[in-house]
Amino acid sequence: MKIFRGHGRRFFLQLCLLMCVGASVAVTHPAQARDTRGVSSLATDYPVALSVQIDPATVTDADLNDIRAAGFEFVRFGARPPLKSVNPSSIDYPRLIKRVKNARLEAIVTLFGGSAIWGQNPEDLRPGSRRETRFSEFATGFIKANAADVAVWEVWNEPDHKTFLKPEFMANFKAASSELCADMARQKLQPKIVVGYGFAHMPFVGDKVPETLEDAFVEAASSDCLTDISIHPYRPVPETAFADYGKLRAQLDQRQLHKTGIVISEWGYASYLPVRNRSTQASLVFREYLINVAADIKLLNLYAWKDRGRSSFSKEDNFGIMSNAGEKKEAFSALTEFLKIAKHARKVSYADDKGANRLVLERDNALLHVVWTQNTERNLTVPVAEGKKCTRVDFFPQMRRGSCGPRTGGAEGGFAVKATAYPFLLSVSD
Repeated sequence: MKIFRGHGRRFFLQLCLLMCVGASVAVTHPAQARDTRGVSSLATDYPVALSVQIDPATVTDADLNDIRAAGFEFVRFGARPPLKSVNPSSIDYPRLIKRVKNARLEAIVTLFGGSAIWGQNPEDLRPGSRRETRFSEFATGFIKANAADVAVWEVWNEPDHKTFLKPEFMANFKAASSELCADMARQKLQPKIVVGYGFAHMPFVGDKVPETLEDAFVEAASSDCLTDISIHPYRPVPETAFADYGKLRAQLDQRQLHKTGIVISEWGYASYLPVRNRSTQASLVFREYLINVAADIKLLNLYAWKDRGRSSFSKEDNFGIMSNAGEKKEAFSALTEFLKIAKHARKVSYADDKGANRLVLERDNALLHVVWTQNTERNLTVPVAEGKKCTRVDFFPQMRRGSCGPRTGGAEGGFAVKATAYPFLLSVSD
């Protein structure tokens, strides 16, 4: 989707040397520093830290304050070099980053230099200079200048999509990644969270991501340059991501990238006619968040805050959870009402029973049973011990609290419910 406008060999040599050292000998290794780096170190008030995509050219201070008040902790935006071919608006990024901090939000900044690694036009490249060097100079300079105010750095956006990287520059991209990592190491730049590359397709699973890009990622992660992998798991229904996350985790572990976490740096659903109305968008966005909780994903960036245009029939114009005119869509209302309840909650369990999804969260002395399906309706029983208090919370078409209804099945029974594609929860407490 559109975003708003040598070291690998050294690692394996070090690993071999360490394997030759007796287990009783304490050795300092760069990987030990990773314990305090990466998305696993991220602090959040929610089961999954939530970010939302903003347009750096149009976002207002009021928008940023509303985003924070709604329960979002992060915002994501792309940073482009000062080249008119890729940054015609000449965004004042340092000022934007300060505005984000003033709204008590954290920034996820995605660095990229154009679909040809550097710029779009031949004149963007100085005589005798290399694309790889120009990109590294920009990225390291930007990181160094804004290190204190950016929580998450992302290197590139969807290099497996020709909009952001022309296929003929795949080899240059790998070289640019290596040069950036070398420059960061030389300058001792080691941000707490650096993710890459914002893959448009699931890497290492299937064959949609070019092997050259996968190799570039493995090299960068193995050298401790990238702490985590970032992906964009767009798909017709959110629930299919759960199994793919497991496959990706297995592939990372197979490549000895055990500490490499998974970040969802872009994923959303558009409300555009006649394909999908706002109510269906709300269901999918809500379930997108829930499935990331189920999979223990630490950070999700939702695409996007506000619709880009006013046409009801344009997909790209309607990914927002707010309309272009500033009206809250159903997706905004359902998700943000759930966040109020889920604050400080943690996952207990998740089960998928042939399309009937059950997610259990714990908050204080209450268990929150969230129930939904992918499409069809299912009659289910939520087990609740006799004597427990139970409150049902619905989020569609608007939030309402009520009784869980009559118990069923005796002392060991619970409450009968009809699960649909619109999630609801039963809050159970003493």
